[in-house]
Amino acid sequence: MRKVCVVTGTRAEYGLLKPIMDKINSTDNLSLQTVVTGSHLIQEFGDTAQIIIDDGFTINARVPIVLSGDSKEILPHSIGHGIIGFSQVFEMLDPDIVLVLGDRYEILAAAIAASYGGRILAHIHGGDILRAGFDEYTRHAITKISHIHFPATEKSAERIRKLGENPENIIVVGSPSIETIRTMPNLSRKKICHKFNLKSDLPILLFVLHPISTHPESAAHEMKIALDSVVGFPHQIVLIYPNVDPGGKKIIDVIQQYKQTFPDKIHIFKNLVHTNYLNIMKNASIMVGNSSSGIIESSAFHLPVVNIGKRQEGRERADNVIDVDYDINKIKQAIDICSHDEDFKQRVIYCVNPYGKGLTSDIICNTLINQEINFDLINKSLNYD
Repeated sequence: MRKVCVVTGTRAEYGLLKPIMDKINSTDNLSLQTVVTGSHLIQEFGDTAQIIIDDGFTINARVPIVLSGDSKEILPHSIGHGIIGFSQVFEMLDPDIVLVLGDRYEILAAAIAASYGGRILAHIHGGDILRAGFDEYTRHAITKISHIHFPATEKSAERIRKLGENPENIIVVGSPSIETIRTMPNLSRKKICHKFNLKSDLPILLFVLHPISTHPESAAHEMKIALDSVVGFPHQIVLIYPNVDPGGKKIIDVIQQYKQTFPDKIHIFKNLVHTNYLNIMKNASIMVGNSSSGIIESSAFHLPVVNIGKRQEGRERADNVIDVDYDINKIKQAIDICSHDEDFKQRVIYCVNPYGKGLTSDIICNTLINQEINFDLINKSLNYD
């Protein structure tokens, strides 16, 4: 039986990992270990580690990593603390494979500790491209120290090959979020409104905006532009807290200011269970912000999206997304198009999600069972001259 250690640091990332963790748990040849870190352990963001426990998983270890502060300078300190903590945890748990997802600095710390500690590292969602600050650096750094690659699309897989990784260890799996959407309980609009104290007679605008970690000084200004653009529309706004990144606290300060001004219009959630978030997305009329969920998951619901700024630039998307700069008039115009333009509405209805058919956990678990762990897997080299 192979011990697979899954590391998770955020609520959204855990939502993607959950179907894979469920599948590992139900597979005879695999044994699940769970390590939590990042915002899961921060009370201000809802102490979301409890969600993992409530879902029936055992948390084998906790690695606090996020240090106090809202500037870029705090990141290397957090990563350094994380490497030490993860190294100790992996030595204690002795996993055969460490499984990580995405591009966050918490996951970079875990990846370094695993790979340099002689563990097999498997990485989900490598090969994507975007402009998400340090996340863009981090994703490809994790790819280069990983041994097994689980990209979501063929284009991402090709980028990993171009980084010199062995094609035999690159397996396209789709995005795990599509599997969650395919298998989750679907809540009606009436139930969603009752559950989250929303008004059933008003359309829902889902708003998620994260800072770009390389430019935290712009976060508050960009948040004000985005909120000024949406508050004049008749929608009720479901607003989700940003990531724990440089600039995040500045965004939260702006959120609190606008909540005081628009107490009945803006509904704030520090975190949501992933399936609840997806059900809100399913029942929303429009999504605005710069979240990856507006690019990856939204088209599965045929939801129109106004994507603001450069954060998701380059990421594969369907025809339901309108990209705009931080400009109030352009954002308002895009929202009007989403709401009233019949040609665009038809594009949204017929858009095709490029992120797979929802079979991610089966493919990943079969690979984790059958992957031969040998000298060639561990001792990597560039796959071109």
